[in-house]
Amino acid sequence: MKKQVTYAVVDLETTSTQNKTGRIIQIAVAFVQDKKVVNQFSTLINPGVQIPTAIEKLTHIEDRMVKSAPYFEDVAQMLHAMLVDTVFVAHNVNFDLPFLNAEFQRVGLSELTNQAIDTVTLSQILWPTASSYRLSDLTQLLHIEHSNPHRADSDAVATGMLLIAAIDKAASLPMITLQSLVELPLVLPRETKQIFDLALEINRANPLPLAKNLVVVDRLAIRRFSAPSKHKRPATTHYPKKQIEKENLYPKELSYRADQAKMMNMIFDHYIDRDEVHTPGDDALIIEAPTGMGKTLGYLMPFAYLATMTNKQVVITVPTIALQHQVVKTINQQLKSVVPFDIRGAQLKGTRNYLNLQSFKRLLLRDEGSIAMQFAKAQILVWLTETLTGDFDELNLNNIGPEFMAQLSQTANNPEASKFYQYEFEKRQHIVAKDATFLVVNHAYLTQAMHLWIDAVNKPYLVIDEAQSLPDVVVNQSRHQLAFSSWLSRVQMAKELLDSHVQPSIRGVFERIIGGQNLRQTFDQQLTELERVLPEFQQAIYRRFVMNYHTPATAGRTEHQIDIQALARFFVDHQDVMLTIKKHLKLLDQVEQDMMAKFVASQDVFSLNERQSLADFRRMLSSIVENGRILFQFQDDLINYPDATVFWITDNHGQNNLSLQLAGGLLHTQDYFKKLIYPNFMPPFITGATLFTTTKSRYLYTRLNLNHDTAVSEKFKEVYDYKRQSALFMVNDAPLPSDEEFVRYLSEQLLIIMNDVNRNTLVLFTSNEMLQRVYHTIVNDTRYRKSETTVLAQGISGTRSKLLKRMQSETHVMILGAMSFWEGVDLPGSALELVVLARLPFDQPNTVLQQAEDALLKNTGQSIFHQSILPKAILKLRQGIGRLIRSENDRGVIVIFDKRIIQKQYGKTMRNMLPQDMPQLEIETSALQAQLAQFFSITANNQNNELN
Repeated sequence: MKKQVTYAVVDLETTSTQNKTGRIIQIAVAFVQDKKVVNQFSTLINPGVQIPTAIEKLTHIEDRMVKSAPYFEDVAQMLHAMLVDTVFVAHNVNFDLPFLNAEFQRVGLSELTNQAIDTVTLSQILWPTASSYRLSDLTQLLHIEHSNPHRADSDAVATGMLLIAAIDKAASLPMITLQSLVELPLVLPRETKQIFDLALEINRANPLPLAKNLVVVDRLAIRRFSAPSKHKRPATTHYPKKQIEKENLYPKELSYRADQAKMMNMIFDHYIDRDEVHTPGDDALIIEAPTGMGKTLGYLMPFAYLATMTNKQVVITVPTIALQHQVVKTINQQLKSVVPFDIRGAQLKGTRNYLNLQSFKRLLLRDEGSIAMQFAKAQILVWLTETLTGDFDELNLNNIGPEFMAQLSQTANNPEASKFYQYEFEKRQHIVAKDATFLVVNHAYLTQAMHLWIDAVNKPYLVIDEAQSLPDVVVNQSRHQLAFSSWLSRVQMAKELLDSHVQPSIRGVFERIIGGQNLRQTFDQQLTELERVLPEFQQAIYRRFVMNYHTPATAGRTEHQIDIQALARFFVDHQDVMLTIKKHLKLLDQVEQDMMAKFVASQDVFSLNERQSLADFRRMLSSIVENGRILFQFQDDLINYPDATVFWITDNHGQNNLSLQLAGGLLHTQDYFKKLIYPNFMPPFITGATLFTTTKSRYLYTRLNLNHDTAVSEKFKEVYDYKRQSALFMVNDAPLPSDEEFVRYLSEQLLIIMNDVNRNTLVLFTSNEMLQRVYHTIVNDTRYRKSETTVLAQGISGTRSKLLKRMQSETHVMILGAMSFWEGVDLPGSALELVVLARLPFDQPNTVLQQAEDALLKNTGQSIFHQSILPKAILKLRQGIGRLIRSENDRGVIVIFDKRIIQKQYGKTMRNMLPQDMPQLEIETSALQAQLAQFFSITANNQNNELN
């Protein structure tokens, strides 16, 4: 930081984000010189208008607080003089500076023409793995004191400290990285990019040695990687079955839990003498382990011993990438501190999850004219000095489409010739995973790519965590959509690349490889034929399956289920066209392989731009072939899974018929796991917090293709004291959720709750439409303005993750959440004390998929409701209620406004699957607030007594 420069770090609180209509209600300036905050100015401002409710709730600045404050014109001249000849800095400078200038103009002063720096974009580049770039989140990440977020005085000082941290971070980057950042055609707000110019200037004046943990390869500074040492396995291992043996191993921070220990011993006993030869789906071990029991360590410890004793790996599959990270962290931190031998955990993800250094270097030198892409390249340049994995999940990238991400991960055209060949991140993944004890994957990877890692000789153990979600992943992944317009568009784009004379183009590659012109002509012939035949094939589908339906004349979207036999007959009737498409796709693939063999063998040196053009063409070919694979997968599914497959046509009528989409896939898992998953492993271990739908139901066994007669199952009792910690209130006189008056009724009850109860609340919906109607009803009510509570709605107020972060860090928050909030939400303590269920979580009955499943069950003589609809709803209900109590210190209430849980026979079945000791109380609407007040009053008294 130059000593003579004064940075004026400004923060405004305003009545609106629009500077034409909004007014300032607070302004603060922190003056920074020589890496120190040397002076401050702050004042409330009387805006002359009423402060909107949302702003009042965000800033906690009320009308009464600004009533006696100065108007902006009273301080404008002094403020203007303060800011002249400074570098203007703000956290989102394109808001604060224009807003302030609009106010200066309004009172007759000139606009500021200062140089200006934005700390948001600066932070996004310098801390590319930060989960959020809100000022409060960044200050927490960087350990900057920030006592009063959303108040200008606190925000200005915090932003000043953030600016200092950013300048220091930029100055610490390798010179080669700074040079690349400066050379990038970056478009940043105002003069923000000058921070990198300044850092490079300082670095050149006093060059720093390259950090020992970095290496420079082809002008990219990247983290060094060393292969892990050889995994040492003990000659003998004794499993600690007794309590005293476990306690002797546990570190001080880990306490012995009887049920967890029982789970460990069950797993060890089940597998220790288990033969690898078994019938797929037999001999499974199923354990439902409630939240708080220590499930993860409960299975990790026995499998660590089993893996060491048998020299097998353990594959653990979980639903989400977030859970992957969590399990690996538990292995490499907690488990390592327990077991007396070396164990290692590694994650496995698909190729598209990893940055390819050669592809990135090509793209780095190419200006696509995209501001977002250049910005992402800057983030990656900094990230490369930090990451060991190259896993995109570490990054926080915005506004980057899948096409660009695909380019970043695509393998080099001639990887052996790449300077980065020995440094690629995917190779690092292979090295780490090869010698790991535990391979942690997500459910999607298990079904798509796990076969690439299977040790057929020494079958690994298989742990399916949160197993209830695995069948849905299989079914969803099997469902593919073939959009004819997109397929044809790819063919036409590939032809354009072949014909392009704009340099650099792929023509230069064909001209310089042996037989290149013949290859180019063959490509052109196949693409031309596909361009002809695809519209004809699509027209045939339209005539056979859409014209028979009566559709509206206006534009819209309808779905038509296709009869399986009718589609099979269609494929037979059009076998010649299908074979023609297959022939041209096969030839495209063969010619591409021939082209690449000649490209690799060529003695010519191809430029990076030529290589990029070739990569673009190959990516287009891959997309064309992939669409063909989907079409023929449909045909295979008809043969392999005729009783478990569903197909439908989506018709965007009112448009040209090339907007048709053919979709299809598995309706249920049938024998999927028996055929494709279980044969590769030891008998599976199945676990989760919510596995069973009733005490006698075989729903889980059916969906996971498990033999009920040979499986061993255990359902552990709840860990938490639900009798003391919770209550379930079921309102018995609410309108039915299907009634028109229900939205008004629910909105009214939520308004009363937020004013009288005032606890962090999660309201769970099954319908986005109902959620939005309730939200708008509440925020437009005058009582909402008087309430301390801030209401946030999924899809309106922000993403799921942003809403959860606000609930974690704020009080008096009510979130209206859709289906994704029913699981995976962990908000312990006061972050969540009240969960409201608007209605019972039954699937929508009118979708094509639900209707197809209903028909299938009906044809096999099964009960649609009891074999499909009810089990799904019970699992979802258990997951939703499980959001409330997440630790032994939590207290809270569940409120259900769907009276069917009381009045219907199935309601009793649902209630029986809830925590056994949770008090269940039927109440009338008029008694709800008194019951809530009584519960929280008793809870507060109990907590005070415990503290005393």
